[in-house]
Order: sequence, then structure tokens, then C-alpha cells
Amino acid sequence: MKTLLAYYSNTGSNKYLGEKIARALSADIEAIKPRSNFFQLLMFFSLTGASAGIQVLDRKPENYNRIILCGPIWMGQLVSPLRDFLTKYRENIKELHFVTCCASADAAKEMKFGHGLVFRKVQNILKDKCVSCDAFPIGMVLPENKQKDNNAILKTRLSDNNFSGEIQKRFENVVQRLAA
Repeated sequence: MKTLLAYYSNTGSNKYLGEKIARALSADIEAIKPRSNFFQLLMFFSLTGASAGIQVLDRKPENYNRIILCGPIWMGQLVSPLRDFLTKYRENIKELHFVTCCASADAAKEMKFGHGLVFRKVQNILKDKCVSCDAFPIGMVLPENKQKDNNAILKTRLSDNNFSGEIQKRFENVVQRLAA
């Protein structure tokens, strides 16, 4: 299956995750680049649902059987570059899998800032084309006593040094499912 992994990353964790998934699946990879990469402006657009716009991709989504979209969640919102990607290429996407490295833990996924709310937004945009949504909470790489520490969570970035244990197991399960 010809696969494109498209990602947006502000701090590098979703880039790391996206590259890791793309390597494991031998997928093509492309960064989603917003027209403006000014964080406060992107946050405003993300919170209001407005479009910041994205640059044209080098690869054409219509040439792929499957798109894996990887990117962050900010304050329980689908970030503007990801939403812009989905709305711009909605008609060209045959099958989508959404993946996020986010701050919300699995136990809080249905709360105000949880990833479950964003998963439903992605599903509402793409309907039956959205096959799966998977979260990789950043707290999974922290020691147990730091997993609820918001400052530690916000400062942590995925890397080869901390990608082990539960997050590695989740990664292997997601890749195994996507490879089938």
C-alpha cells in the first residue's frame, strides 16, 4: 500500500514520531508547512477554527492509497495546519490514520483538553475515510511521579533517549496494525 506520512510539528516530538512511523512502514514523508509559522498566530487560528493556510505539498495526496497524518493537539484543539491539510485535501484522501504525540493522558482523553475530542473532529471532517486515531501521550516517557506534572510534560520532547517502555509498546502495536 502506497503511504504518505504528512506531519506538522512545532516542538519536534511529532516530527520524531512521524519519521519513526514512516521508517517502520517505508512510507513517503512530508512536512506540512503553515503559511506563517508564528506560534501565537497559529494558536489563535487553532482556537478559533480559522484557517492560517498551508503551503502546497511536494507530494500529491491523491497519489497515495493511505495518508497517516501526524501532529500535535493544543489545548484540546485540532491545530490549524492539520485542519487546513484535512480540509484542503479531503477529496483527495482515500484512507486516513491520525496519530498524535500530545499532552493529554489516556485517562483524560474525554476531558476539556483531551485527545478524544480532537479525534472526533478529525472523524467529522473525513467521515468514513478516517480509519483510526492513535495518541502517544508524552507523559508515557516520564517517570511515574512526573506523569501528571504539567511543567514536566510541556518540557519533554520525544527522542531516542526516552522512547521506550509503554510508548514503545504502543508504537509497535500501531505500526503492526498499520502494516497488516
